[in-house]
Amino acid sequence: MNYCTPIALAAAALLTCASASAADWSSNAFSYRYAPSQSEPGASDQVAKNIINFSHVSGDKLGSNLFSIDFLRSNNADPSNSGVEGATEWFGFYQRSFSMKAMTGNTTGYGFAKDLKLTGRIDAGTKNTGFAPAPFKVKLGVAAAMPLSAGFWDIGVEIVKETNNNGISKKAVNFDAAPAFVSAWAVPMGGIGALSGFASIVGPKGKDGFGAETVTETLIRTQFMFNVLGSSSGLTAGVGVEYWNNKFGCDNSKSRISNACTATTPLLLVEYKL
Repeated sequence: MNYCTPIALAAAALLTCASASAADWSSNAFSYRYAPSQSEPGASDQVAKNIINFSHVSGDKLGSNLFSIDFLRSNNADPSNSGVEGATEWFGFYQRSFSMKAMTGNTTGYGFAKDLKLTGRIDAGTKNTGFAPAPFKVKLGVAAAMPLSAGFWDIGVEIVKETNNNGISKKAVNFDAAPAFVSAWAVPMGGIGALSGFASIVGPKGKDGFGAETVTETLIRTQFMFNVLGSSSGLTAGVGVEYWNNKFGCDNSKSRISNACTATTPLLLVEYKL
């Protein structure tokens, strides 16, 4: 397993949190989610995963920072390279957004949107399987902030450039730049809790490490988190659902294993905001 990625992501988390001292506001949270029936290209059975997450979000006069890192542990349906236990995986990202409203002083909005945001994001990950994936993605885009009275809902477009590793064919993979449609939302519901989630639709990105053409990938995750012990406790728990079609660009219609690249899984979640 390539430990450089989690170390680099942890360092980025420390730098991000340190910068929060100069921010106008910030929030940190630890969470756990259980996904009992995810898919993995090449796996013949549905994969159950336990996932621990740390996230940081902060804002300043120009925009916002978002850092998130997942530690994922699969069951034996997704074995590690040793073949005797489930795989271990790290995946994280850092995103910086710049508010056009803040930078220009425009208080009248942008048509149907109350603000426009310029976004830059870096994703990185690693996993200790025989395939040994090591995704690294750079994303540049623009997002429109919808005029909600509480919470947020952003809709945007991005260009995604990805490199990865194929441990089976022993080669690095340099994908083509691909367009993406993205959205994220978090809407409070009358003190009971909040509905949140995200959607990502990434277009074909050329050939994968086996020479197969990739196809459009769709990932949608949404959850409702209930306030536990009151809205000021910082503790929430809830349920959600995740839909992932043509995972990593794998063409599910041509997969030799039925539904190895597509799955819908329920989610159980607990989160504590520091």
